[in-house]
Amino acid sequence: MTTTTGGAPAAGATGGPAAGPAGGTGGTPGGAGAGPAAPPGAAPPVTGDGAQGAPGGAGATGATGGTGEPPRSGPGSAPFEATGQMGEGSLRHDRLRNAFANVQGDVVGGNKYIQLVGGTQKRLRPLSPLLEERVRFAYEEPPGLADAREALFSRHLLILRGAPGYGKTAMAVRLLQGMGAPTKYHLDSDVDFASLADHLERGGEGIERGVCFLLDQPSDIASLRGEVYEKVQGALALAGAWLVITVAGTGVTDGELLTAVVEVTEPPDQRGIVAAHLRWRLGDAVRDRILALAEIGKLLDELLSGDPACRQAADLAAAISEEYETGQLDPERIKERRARLDDEDFDIWVEGLKEPAVRSLALALAVLNGLPQEYIASAARSLRERLEDDRPHVLMAAPGGEPPRLKDPFAAPRRTQLTRLRARDTAKEDGEPGRALEYKDPSYPPRVLRHAWAQYEIQAELLDWLAELVVDPAEEVRVYAAAALGVLAAESYTFLCDRVFHRWAGSESPYRRDAVAYALQVASDEPWIAERTNVLVEGWFADRGRPYAQATAARVHGMGEDLERAVAALDRLTVVDRAAVAVAVGRSFTDLLARDSDGTGLVLRTLHARSSDHRGRPTALLAFLIVAAQLVVEREEWGTGGTVESWPALLHLAHHREELRGPFVTLWREALNQADFGGEAQQVLRNWAALAERDPALREMFQLMVGAVAYGDPRTGRILRRCAADWTDPEELAPLPLTAAVVNAQLDLERV
Repeated sequence: MTTTTGGAPAAGATGGPAAGPAGGTGGTPGGAGAGPAAPPGAAPPVTGDGAQGAPGGAGATGATGGTGEPPRSGPGSAPFEATGQMGEGSLRHDRLRNAFANVQGDVVGGNKYIQLVGGTQKRLRPLSPLLEERVRFAYEEPPGLADAREALFSRHLLILRGAPGYGKTAMAVRLLQGMGAPTKYHLDSDVDFASLADHLERGGEGIERGVCFLLDQPSDIASLRGEVYEKVQGALALAGAWLVITVAGTGVTDGELLTAVVEVTEPPDQRGIVAAHLRWRLGDAVRDRILALAEIGKLLDELLSGDPACRQAADLAAAISEEYETGQLDPERIKERRARLDDEDFDIWVEGLKEPAVRSLALALAVLNGLPQEYIASAARSLRERLEDDRPHVLMAAPGGEPPRLKDPFAAPRRTQLTRLRARDTAKEDGEPGRALEYKDPSYPPRVLRHAWAQYEIQAELLDWLAELVVDPAEEVRVYAAAALGVLAAESYTFLCDRVFHRWAGSESPYRRDAVAYALQVASDEPWIAERTNVLVEGWFADRGRPYAQATAARVHGMGEDLERAVAALDRLTVVDRAAVAVAVGRSFTDLLARDSDGTGLVLRTLHARSSDHRGRPTALLAFLIVAAQLVVEREEWGTGGTVESWPALLHLAHHREELRGPFVTLWREALNQADFGGEAQQVLRNWAALAERDPALREMFQLMVGAVAYGDPRTGRILRRCAADWTDPEELAPLPLTAAVVNAQLDLERV
């Protein structure tokens, strides 16, 4: 089949969406001379080429203004690229989930929730790695710990009851570490116990089996009684999970719970805690020298003379250690450090990172936390070059005559920098060789970003840097940078709208438009911002003079939590005659289904209905092809039993859900027969066939689909035969003889 590669159709034609830049002037209410003042975030006046008249800086790189229209279909076009990205939507979903989790601080994966008292939901957060590390390496085990560990292992639920300061939280963490579970969650104090049991009984809805939970000082321990207690304990046992609850000395009054209670009555050895933490931080030899000093002995006598307080003893050890690393041990300075540690630990740490290289690495790590070290190092260098003082300096030779170096990339090895940054290196995902970097405390990334944004006059440099990262070749870098932009938008929404969002929304770059959608999704966790974002996006959505802004609106709807509302909005955009909008609609449908596959029926029915309308038909069929290409199901998660890792999601779902087959088959038939994106349809079909070539089970499923699509339709049969012939052409570099054979056999059976 010949692929159409021409430009947009003439005015009045009914061809596919055109890919050219916006024409006309459009604008949103609230501009100059438009009446009342605009609300925060309203668009500034628009220039003739569709780009807003905002000042330069970060937004300048996103200005529109094309030099001619790219092809609307076929090789080199945005639709052809989008339909050639097999499985890209599913990968994008995972990357977005991780990026959003990173900037939400203490969230795991972003899609694991627990019910709170009163019916609200809150995302699960992991147990602090810093707390885990302290307990693992510096914990002084009290008498009776072994018996408590055995009780937890057999009962799956344990309640530690004791006075404040007796180390119940550290003991709970130590007990959970003894269960050998790799994943540990810190439950909110307002957790609803009955909901927790239901969550575990339903398979956790994304919560792994064999996990551990810590619940410190629950606000409603009285609700854990009788039937609810038995239900929670039974659900934990069935899920192979463990829960440790800490309560005050009078926190449990129900007699039925007493069998699960372990009393923590032994006062902690506070000097032993200090010694253990110093050993962990500085080693045995240094610890012994420090504790032998008379002034340190007097300091311990003074500060540890009151009621037992495990946390204060650990903080005292941290203050001594940090003071030692400065080269001196002044008791008064140690007391000052210890007094500030609890409330100001983060500020003390982050403001101690004075060198531009270290601060740049801290910010790059905050934005790209958990990604491969080479991405983080590259981003850190880019930021450092923006922040370094480039004024001329008078340089003097060193005493040995060696020339000085202002910029020394070998000044400090990575391991030293990671120690200062309270970070660590870990293995890359999926077994890839190399190392990734991450903060030990998952709350640090958003805190580091907010601190830099609010405390220093580097807003322009940060925005310019993030503008570079959101167009990086690596999608992981792009989505993480966009999520970081959302953190800043949550602090300075109007400023970001004026400087960045309005310009990027009208950009020719789909990367910048995606960044706007992702950033607004993060910032909209704040209700005030969510309300204004809805108004902002509605303006872009309805502005026919700025199709790139409409494409941005489509991407925002692809992030929506309300599936029906998002599908309805995307359906309305199918009548916009622009390729950028059509591709954005298809990618947004993909994002919605990657998050919730239960919406597949609604999406297919919507696209099927729209394909019968000549105005929306090209976009609807292209959107279907993009979903077909970019959405896959994984073998391990879905139990496909195949020999290849991923199967086309729509094919798998339609095979197993009868209600999907009608619109699925019809949309495939229409896509193969329409002229606007015939090349894209054949590209997706070939990519499916290539997977089927390597997987007998998938090949059988593909054969059945071919039969259904060609049934009673000779024209479609001829198209499919030509495709199969292309797959086995003598000049084909990657022939598909097995799939071509089953296609021809099925078409023979259908007599088409």
